[in-house]
Amino acid sequence: MSGPESRRNALLRRIDWQFLLRQEDTPVALDLTSGADSEAIRIAMKTVGEPAPGAVSLVVLGSGRTSEIRHAADALSPGGEVAIRLRLPLPGLTGRTRRRLEAAGFGDIRFVWPGPLPTAAPQFWLPLFEPAAEAHLLASRPPRTPVQGFLRRIWRMAARRGVLAPVWALASAAREAEPNRATQASASEADGGLPLLLTGGKRSINKVVALNLGPDGKPTQVNKFARVAEADAGLDREAAVLEELERRRPEVAGVPRLRGRGRCVGRPSLTEDAVSGQVLLDALTPDSFAGHARLLTRWLGDLAGNPPPQPKGEWWDRLVGGPLREFEENFGFALGPAKLEVLRARLESLEDLPLVPEHRDCSPWNVLLTPEGEPALLDWESAEPSGLPLLDLVYFLANSAFVLSGALESGRTREAYRAMLDATSPEGEVAFACMGEYRDRLGIAEAAIAPLRLLCWLVHSRSEHFHLELDGRADDESSIREAVFLGLLDEELALDSSRSADLG
Repeated sequence: MSGPESRRNALLRRIDWQFLLRQEDTPVALDLTSGADSEAIRIAMKTVGEPAPGAVSLVVLGSGRTSEIRHAADALSPGGEVAIRLRLPLPGLTGRTRRRLEAAGFGDIRFVWPGPLPTAAPQFWLPLFEPAAEAHLLASRPPRTPVQGFLRRIWRMAARRGVLAPVWALASAAREAEPNRATQASASEADGGLPLLLTGGKRSINKVVALNLGPDGKPTQVNKFARVAEADAGLDREAAVLEELERRRPEVAGVPRLRGRGRCVGRPSLTEDAVSGQVLLDALTPDSFAGHARLLTRWLGDLAGNPPPQPKGEWWDRLVGGPLREFEENFGFALGPAKLEVLRARLESLEDLPLVPEHRDCSPWNVLLTPEGEPALLDWESAEPSGLPLLDLVYFLANSAFVLSGALESGRTREAYRAMLDATSPEGEVAFACMGEYRDRLGIAEAAIAPLRLLCWLVHSRSEHFHLELDGRADDESSIREAVFLGLLDEELALDSSRSADLG
């Protein structure tokens, strides 16, 4: 990834601490930092020059000197906040900063460390001096080598002595008609501790996730934030889909329950019940693949229920015709006229089908295995509540095969998918058994299986093209021709052509 999106992504991830602020609206900020931090603040917030006293809701400082903290206190409106970057790992720096903030009338003082590496984009923001957050983070990232175990001991020693760096300090100014905030219990204490902020992903459109943790370190609620405007629609869709599934399929466990919508620093947010468990990706091995795949097949069948077939004319344009036209516009030149004609004919062979909830990102990294051993599915931002059957299962089976073969890292996804479509291979044996079980449960005709697999990759090509647009490569013919989902669709066409030739 390169270009403007890469730069924007790198900058905004420097200031993801903003989602720990207590502000619903976009902050009006006095920026007293420099360099990349200052550039990021100008992208995300409303910045002003030297304001009148009490005119801004946020002051961002590049150091924790007493004079700067006092200047921030004068500039802030009642209840406004200050964010301070502490750059150097100096012993006792967090303690001195806390005392200076308290002396200036600040309360609700929090310290967060962006980790795991100071030279890379943060994957998380850990609230310091919060045992539950530290316990959860360490449990979720177990050391895998003796060297990692040694580094963990060093890290814990540095955390106890307050010499991690860089660290951001956040604090709130006193509100009108309130006693000095420094003498009050912080809001984070009242809420059970400051959330652990998770900021993984490779693009600015990836969500920011805050985990509210209980005293035992287990998540109780999840807050999700859209970092940029392009992510708003996904968050809205997730909320709408979860509300719809709560109405239609309340008996199905493993779907997060929506608890509310809101805003934080001018960006939309969702609150959901936390779903705990082990990420399936970490448990997936060649030996466990068959058991996990059958478990998820049954769960997807439970989610689907027993819907009757719906007339093709009622769903065709929404679920097939529209995506097909987008595909022809975005990828048609790479596939060629002859194959496009075959593609359209294969899709048009679909007859009436039942409509089911479609997740559209059902992959090993979005599936949890709960403590009861049952699957749960996270991240519904791409979902279609009334979609077509089988697509989620195909997506899961293929991505599991890619993980097991290392195809995602090597770029050999076409070869891995070709092997999965061979019923005599280990992956193919599992895949065809699962597709057959799902087909029988929902009463789908055997003739619909191959066209639905084709449709799976046609639908997912839309998100791939969107990512190419973000990266500035949507007009690059070589990037289009190398698109992963285009290659998988081409493999399906080749397989059907081979079968047709054999029958002939």
